[in-house]
Amino acid sequence: MTRDVVAFGEALLRLQPEGDHRIEDAARFQAHPGGAELNTCFALAALGLHAAWFSVVPEGPLGRRVLRHARSGGVDVSLVRTAPGRLGTYWVEYGRSPRAIEVLYDRRDSTVCHVRREDVPWEALRSCRLFFVSGITTALSPAARDVALEMAEVARAGGARVATDLNYRARLWTAEEAAPVLERLARAADIVISTEDDLRTLYGMKGDPEAMAAEAMARFHCRTAVLTRGGEGGISLSEGRVRRCAAFSSTHIDRVGAGDAFTAGYIFATLTGREDALDYGLAMAALKHSVPGDTLSTHPAELERILAREAHGIRR
Repeated sequence: MTRDVVAFGEALLRLQPEGDHRIEDAARFQAHPGGAELNTCFALAALGLHAAWFSVVPEGPLGRRVLRHARSGGVDVSLVRTAPGRLGTYWVEYGRSPRAIEVLYDRRDSTVCHVRREDVPWEALRSCRLFFVSGITTALSPAARDVALEMAEVARAGGARVATDLNYRARLWTAEEAAPVLERLARAADIVISTEDDLRTLYGMKGDPEAMAAEAMARFHCRTAVLTRGGEGGISLSEGRVRRCAAFSSTHIDRVGAGDAFTAGYIFATLTGREDALDYGLAMAALKHSVPGDTLSTHPAELERILAREAHGIRR
């Protein structure tokens, strides 16, 4: 079986107070399964690609909830392993200005942190069209780091494209710890996605976005460097060609997972031969802002409408 995408990463359960309550005061919480690579696969499956997610989830009801959620979005979970252990969680408090959005993690020693090399679906990896893993996965544990890096290198050696989002998380590790690991991951990738802030923090890059993208390409030896710029859209550099795209208008119901939706849009456009992959990524991010939860369920017709920047209104 040839899968369009194979991704490796952790599953988490997000717990969020209903309404605008603080975590310490809330009586009710909403629960949303997610995780960077799972979110990306979920969005890719919605767009019609065969996206397979590999992970190790805990035996029991929480693991089953994650798998049921992934299946509901059309994600191929046949590569997922189960084992005794715990599911990581994170708590999100959506502060309205002047309060900040607070994120608290409880993921240490989760089941995927103990992933073994023999758990990896090597044959599926060698036969897929693209492998995706984010920098978050390499921060979880030495075992997850080693498996993620080897999977990226094996996939590329086998002829698959490799994509990564550096996704530096200061609450998981320091910049000094992360920089060499993420550089090795980026050097194994064809497509490297990053925010400008991460490139500044990790590697001291300076200058305008185009200069930073060029420096990232030179440093990582990747084919494509993509910089996401929040409300200012993004820029990509590939084979000497620069592309810029402004952000698409959206209503910010839930910002969590927008970066993963961007990655899905970019990968979808790349694998389907579209030249405007940056536009697809930003359109997907805008769509994700408009829906609650970590994952985005959409369809190609809706995406094309966003890309055309059509008026929203009521569709009858």
